[in-house]
Amino acid sequence: MKKIVVFLAALAATLAARAQDQRSTYSVTADFTYTSDYVFRGIRQTDDAIQPSVEVAYDDFYVGFWTNQPIKRHQDDELDFYGGYKYKLTPDLSVEAVGTYYWYPEAKGGLTKYSYEGGVGATYTLRGISTSVYYYHDFKLRAETVQGSIGYSFPLEAIGASLDFSLTAGTMSARDWLPNSGARVRESYNYYGVDVSVPYKLSDKATVTIGGHWAKNQNLPDAFDDNTIWWTAGLTVGF
Repeated sequence: MKKIVVFLAALAATLAARAQDQRSTYSVTADFTYTSDYVFRGIRQTDDAIQPSVEVAYDDFYVGFWTNQPIKRHQDDELDFYGGYKYKLTPDLSVEAVGTYYWYPEAKGGLTKYSYEGGVGATYTLRGISTSVYYYHDFKLRAETVQGSIGYSFPLEAIGASLDFSLTAGTMSARDWLPNSGARVRESYNYYGVDVSVPYKLSDKATVTIGGHWAKNQNLPDAFDDNTIWWTAGLTVGF
């Protein structure tokens, strides 16, 4: 875990230095977040973990690397490589296409070692209320996911921060949920959740965010936690 954190910090510093020296149009964002649980699309994946990431954006294009590094032993790492294109059709409406490669280097037995998916979506903002709908297709798991969310940000001018709320709901259906198991496993479930966060700007380039989260899933086997509450704390630096 330490090697990955050091690598991402060095990579972000190198890219940021180049961006500043060359005065180019691309930007670099580095994020270092602690989470008390890692939950993905309504399913709890690991206990507390560090989640560093780095993203480079050029005009409407972006590429990035994100990883979940569990603090406790005997829990698998996750490394995600992603890229996408986001375009504003109007000042209030934007569309996006994204692709992600998920890698689980420590997965054993019949657990999935990797998967890759593509997604498209749209976001519309009206009077400060942001609504989005996305569709994802995982080619390895042969899974379809549809997810919608709605959010609003309340300014906290007295402390130079904001109080951000969002509601999320989604449904997933997979025709080969465990492709390395040797059997064709079908699975489908619904999920939804609530996120509340307070981002506080330390400067024009650095923001600290504290968040509380709740997620629930339905129709999964009893072995899965169906109700999770967790919190996060992170530092985001942009260049």
